Amino acid sequence: MRKKISIVLFIIIFGTICVSYIKNKTRDLEKEILKLKQEQTDLVEKLKNEKLENNYLSAPERVKKLAKIHLSQDYIEMDKTNFKYLNEK
Repeated sequence: MRKKISIVLFIIIFGTICVSYIKNKTRDLEKEILKLKQEQTDLVEKLKNEKLENNYLSAPERVKKLAKIHLSQDYIEMDKTNFKYLNEK
């Protein structure tokens, strides 16, 4: 009888320890998942901002304006009239 009680008590204690360990590991994994989701959201937002900035900076009007400011005066602006094959079509 004592042996059965000891075995049951051991199983209960062992089970409680295992459940506690698994619960803590699960909580840690959930925190890590939440952190990674936040990083992903931040990266998506950063990518969106970078695309907007790139579109702004690479707009033809902006490039022309910057070329006039920063390039020498003998700079030739490239447009459709500068390309023979484009004018033939």
